[in-house]
Amino acid sequence: MPGPVTESDRLETIIRSHVYAEGGTGWRRISELPVAEELMTATGKTPSPSSLNTVSSSKDEYLRFNYGVLRHEGVEPLRRAVQIYKSAPDMAESTETCIYTEVFVRGVNIIRLGSMVRVTFSAVRTRQLVNWPASQRLVPGTVVALSPVPDNFQERCIVAVVTGRYDEAINCSETPPPLDLEIRDPEVAASIMEPDQEYVMIEARSNYFEAVRHVMEGLKQAAKEESPFDKYLTKGAKPIARPACLSRDHPSLDISSLYHRVDANIEPLKIPAQGDIPEHIENKTGLDGSQVVALQSMITKELSIIQGPPGTGKTHTSMAALKVLLSTQPVDVPIIITAQKNDTVNELLSRCHKQGVNFIRLGGRAKDDAVFQRTLFNLRAIHRGKARRRDQFQKRLDFLKSQAKILLQRCFPPFRQQLILPEHLQVVGLITLRQCASIMVNWNGSLNTIAGDVSRHPFGPWLGNETLAIGPHQSIHAPFISDNGAGEVLGSEEGEHNSSTNVRKEQLSGKPIPISRWHTMKIPKSADNNSEAVVRKLLANHDSLWNFPPHYRGMVYQYLEQRYIASTRLALTRVFERINDITRELKVVRWQEDIETIQESGARIIGCTTTGLTKYRGLIAAMQPRVMMIEEAAETREANITAALFPTLQQMILVGDHMQLAPHADVLELSKPPFNLNVSLFQRLVERGMEYSSLQIQRRMAPEIRRLLSGWYPLLVDHDCTRAQDAVPGMGSRRVLWFDHQEPESANRYASKFNTFEAGMVAGLYKHLVSNGTRPSNITVLTFYSGQKTYIENALRRTCQFPGRQSTDGYEETGPEVQTVDGYQGKENEVILISVTRSPEDRRKPDAGFVKDLRRAIVALSRPRRLLVVLGDAQNLALSSARHIWGGVLDKIGSWRTEYIPIFCEAHGTEIHISKPDEWKKLASEGGCGVACGRREIVHGALGDSICRGGPCRELAGSMASNVPSSHSVRSSGEGHVASGPTSLTAEEDLLDLRDW
Repeated sequence: MPGPVTESDRLETIIRSHVYAEGGTGWRRISELPVAEELMTATGKTPSPSSLNTVSSSKDEYLRFNYGVLRHEGVEPLRRAVQIYKSAPDMAESTETCIYTEVFVRGVNIIRLGSMVRVTFSAVRTRQLVNWPASQRLVPGTVVALSPVPDNFQERCIVAVVTGRYDEAINCSETPPPLDLEIRDPEVAASIMEPDQEYVMIEARSNYFEAVRHVMEGLKQAAKEESPFDKYLTKGAKPIARPACLSRDHPSLDISSLYHRVDANIEPLKIPAQGDIPEHIENKTGLDGSQVVALQSMITKELSIIQGPPGTGKTHTSMAALKVLLSTQPVDVPIIITAQKNDTVNELLSRCHKQGVNFIRLGGRAKDDAVFQRTLFNLRAIHRGKARRRDQFQKRLDFLKSQAKILLQRCFPPFRQQLILPEHLQVVGLITLRQCASIMVNWNGSLNTIAGDVSRHPFGPWLGNETLAIGPHQSIHAPFISDNGAGEVLGSEEGEHNSSTNVRKEQLSGKPIPISRWHTMKIPKSADNNSEAVVRKLLANHDSLWNFPPHYRGMVYQYLEQRYIASTRLALTRVFERINDITRELKVVRWQEDIETIQESGARIIGCTTTGLTKYRGLIAAMQPRVMMIEEAAETREANITAALFPTLQQMILVGDHMQLAPHADVLELSKPPFNLNVSLFQRLVERGMEYSSLQIQRRMAPEIRRLLSGWYPLLVDHDCTRAQDAVPGMGSRRVLWFDHQEPESANRYASKFNTFEAGMVAGLYKHLVSNGTRPSNITVLTFYSGQKTYIENALRRTCQFPGRQSTDGYEETGPEVQTVDGYQGKENEVILISVTRSPEDRRKPDAGFVKDLRRAIVALSRPRRLLVVLGDAQNLALSSARHIWGGVLDKIGSWRTEYIPIFCEAHGTEIHISKPDEWKKLASEGGCGVACGRREIVHGALGDSICRGGPCRELAGSMASNVPSSHSVRSSGEGHVASGPTSLTAEEDLLDLRDW
């Protein structure tokens, strides 16, 4: 009779249900990975449609739809890439298709995740050399398609997932690195163990399969579970209920953890579970009124939706709610915090660390050392000294690896052995005992005596001159076409929305089993389709292999080799199958040990990305969490959240802003009705009328900047602190500036836009700001295009010489951050420079491109605290399809829009107008205005008057004010910034020609 079920048994059951998740009916039987047949189909199969804001007929139908849409996105880009290549096998790479040739299998790497096929490849179809360590090509998690070169996807296609890219194995960054590929079918993996078979490999540039693979697996798991949130997602339930842990007998919640009580006898601070909130709570918690309302929702509702417009303190409010929840939840049940981006997760965990909250980070890399030290990977190392239950499985895996090595090395002998041994051919019945003896009778050597010399092999004398020495295939990396792509950095190839940016899987360890062929055989010219019959006849008629005609012996050996390899594949397949079984058990044990590690660490918080939620779903589910907080929820795909609704969850908090960036769809048609992949669960619930709270007081932007957003956030108001921010040195008292121009754009080879004129102006302005005292790290340059991002980075490298240095307070200075708008949501900085980029050469065809996206516009305009400078063609935006967005912005900017950049000398109050990139060169190199300062210094060996070069003049400005010439008198403009009247200078004037300096 079995004993009682223990907690350990329950955890193991949960884990096994995830590791062994096959089965099910209908859509749950469909593989997450693409199938070879569908990749070779000319037309893709569109998933069944759905409608935004409608209620699904059932949970299964709801999950089926989400699974179908995600799978189409995972399959369709690769299918299209294969079809493009199939139509023109000799093509160079296109904007959608990456092509790798001379792909050869070099061995197998057996690790804890299974049997990985090691390959090398060439990248001759690229239009320029690739800097592989910096490239987003073929990162782990990418799905690829391979086909034998003679076939080229006509009959055969092999689907694989990149599990390792070994950049450290190459001695030149432009040499393609070895790859490990996961091929799910053991029989297929065994069948391609042939070192001389060349393949072509196709990668879809726009698709990162890892991002959807784990989510699809999670959706299948969710179909087997019940969640308290199902009623909101599929049945449209309203209103929102209380969580199961908060009964109606509790009219209020203790939030005393939000303030320090000097006297323990003071009454606890409590917030009503519903209804009006007393005013004194704002004062004691440090939260504003809208934040307190949001806090009430976050800690008292089963489902809480919090909209946080830019600068309103979403993260601050989330941390307050988290502090309260930690005081009310059991200490042994972690709270889950998650977000779309690694940086956001790390920021939240860093704040937890500063508040003394213990946490653990699943996956990802962290710049913050406190977060890095608390990654699961590092905590595993701390507990590594313990006896591991996985040892027995690791020993079995090692044994199977040795079996695979024996099989492969018998088929493909190492260099020291050169050829297959006669005895191995005899064991499988390819030659008789007498035939084997005829070769071995005169051989007195050993494997050691062969020593890489084929003539010393038993078959060496018999083959004579019928062998031709060959070596392993080498990767070629010369570009197919010499085209450096204007403004591109070597290997800078990210797409406009590369979801794989900065995503790298933990590098896997292991020593691969290599396979190579060291000799090929001479085949007689008389050989034809009947050569196999000739060989069989010779083998049947002669007991001694020496009786074979010498010119047939190479052909005979090749026949025997091929048959031997074929006979070994079945055994190799079985070994690979057993390895797969062992790796599953290893995963179960590993997750069990991880749970022990987490529990022993005392972690109250588990942090991971929304992709990590499903990648580690079994591990997290076994922890039986009750609360999950999702930051950036409006940027997160609905399926990522749906797939992670663990049955033990009682509270889910969605924090985001559906007016900012939305989820991205790699397949354009999936972003449109009826699929709506770019509509988040956050947005869908809000638009369906679900109750939500909105924060209303912003503490980031100067009021002049915030007013640009008033059309989209009419209730947003400024906190008093925004009016007290210092002006930016070198820009007078300006807060907003639009530099208007009509210099035309260009496009790189990936059709990404760039504008050389804007890049030059950005570089010059950046140098001016830094010369006048703004830290490089306080400046961020934003653009809507990766091509422009690259061009600006190049321009900054050419123009500016600001290496890292220590400031007076010991702060390590770095250069500016140049980012696409899509990569900067959730961040902010003192100064934001926006390069609009778009300016068509044909003025009759205005086009805003990505700039016509309202959400991107909001994100871009709302990042600065003290200064916003937009550089772009205003007329193009005003006349394009983006006029409804930018027309209002331009109206609010008004006279702050100029055809020059007005910069200021802080010492002399001089305003200088810069309208072209080369005009920056005429300023004094340290950022001054070039006016004579009244100081004396040595110039070309003689004592002369000094000119203003920025900083030093500022220190002397007060004492030298009487010496400033009257022609440089300063007046105050009506716009609130310092400007000079008749003394305003332009860089065109010879007055500032300081080239000799």
